[in-house]
Amino acid sequence: MQILWYDYETSGRDAAADRPIQMGWQLTDPGMEPLADAQSLLIRLPDDVLPSPGAMLVHQILPERHQREGVSEAQLATHLENLIVPRTLVAGYNSRGFDDKFTQHVFYRSLRDPYAWQYANGRGRFDLYPVVLSYFVFAPAAIRWPEDHDGRPRFKLDRIGPLNQLDHGLTRAHDASSDVTVTARLARQLALYDADLFASCLKRIDKHFVTDQIRADGRSEGLLEVTPFAGWERGFVRDCWIPFRLSERSNDYVAFDLNHDPQEVMAGLIALAESESSDLSDTRKAAYALGLHTIRINAQPMLFRRGTLDADVKARLEAFGRDEAMQNRHLEIWQHIQESPAFKQLYQLAVTIFSEPQQSAPDDVDLALYAGRFLSTHDKDLLAGLPLMDAEALSQLDLAFDDVRYPELLFRYRARNFPRSLSQSEWKRWQKVRRDKLMGISNAKTAASRVQDELMEISQRSDLDPHQIGLLQEFVNWLDNQPPV
Repeated sequence: MQILWYDYETSGRDAAADRPIQMGWQLTDPGMEPLADAQSLLIRLPDDVLPSPGAMLVHQILPERHQREGVSEAQLATHLENLIVPRTLVAGYNSRGFDDKFTQHVFYRSLRDPYAWQYANGRGRFDLYPVVLSYFVFAPAAIRWPEDHDGRPRFKLDRIGPLNQLDHGLTRAHDASSDVTVTARLARQLALYDADLFASCLKRIDKHFVTDQIRADGRSEGLLEVTPFAGWERGFVRDCWIPFRLSERSNDYVAFDLNHDPQEVMAGLIALAESESSDLSDTRKAAYALGLHTIRINAQPMLFRRGTLDADVKARLEAFGRDEAMQNRHLEIWQHIQESPAFKQLYQLAVTIFSEPQQSAPDDVDLALYAGRFLSTHDKDLLAGLPLMDAEALSQLDLAFDDVRYPELLFRYRARNFPRSLSQSEWKRWQKVRRDKLMGISNAKTAASRVQDELMEISQRSDLDPHQIGLLQEFVNWLDNQPPV
């Protein structure tokens, strides 16, 4: 087993509309000892994507540079495949919430299976961020914690690294190769401080382990969840009763916050069901206010047994207002409800609130990764050899996909990565796609006007230093030299 620590700098924050412009990576053994030095790679944007000036101010990589020195997205996909060999754990910092989504879209647009890299042939993925939160709760002496002026801890990597001398010998924050080095060093420091806790957190990447946890204790004893959604006011923890999942095939279990009185929760849910509101977002906000949320078993949830907390941890959480006696009283009430006819009603109410409505696919196929089904065996077989073909061979294909997204994805793959392979009619077709995207006709996320709006907002800021102003001027000069929409 090897661990691939990786990080992206990107053209913006939307994994579907934006793109990676730099990837940093480092391979380590399971003990986080480096197998090689960290490296980085620039990636150029296709001509239908414009970078965010706000993102550029963070990573400070000017578009002129990544457009001149970068590889194509197809080459990035090949590079990722070469790195994520069988028995590789793909890891990062807040990677499940950010980097992994970009990787899914890179593989999707590059005619690879968007998800196989996460699980096939002994592969897996691991996010260090929730582990860091867990150490804050259970082993706070493991590292020094950055704090803001209000005394609240901050878990940004660019603040944890320098405070703990994890950036020794590195260039700067928000460089992808520096960030992965700091991430791997942070993981090693945590593991050396408390190896058992680190191993326990690592187990939670396995959804079968999490399912067993919930089945063993979710109803009977409840579980302690470490999550940023609990907030600083509660020490980033919430005690939960977890009685059921949304369906037999769902990865989502429904959890009830034990801080909330069950009778009030039941009354509130019934009132929600009887209301005439058709706005699902408002209904869910009301349910969250009643203490309901979902726990996704394949999203590395940090769940721990309530009965095994040591005295020091209990004392710290009590200082954040955790009232275990009250929570246990609420748990007993829920268990009585579980044995009553009201339990069926509770299940039906929760399923109604959290079930996802059928959504229509976006008009822009680039934004439609999560709107379609998983690839059929037939389509996997068709796609298997496509990335190995040259541009000429790709241009001669006439394939019958089960998935209606893939004929257009194949065309766009050629247009972005092998533009010289396009015929005159295909080139005109691509120019229409490009124009529609940059004008925001299919979706405003891709509109060039968003860049101008963002530049206007940034220009009104008073906190920019001379270096940032210079970067923005170079960005504008580059933008002015781009082909017209």
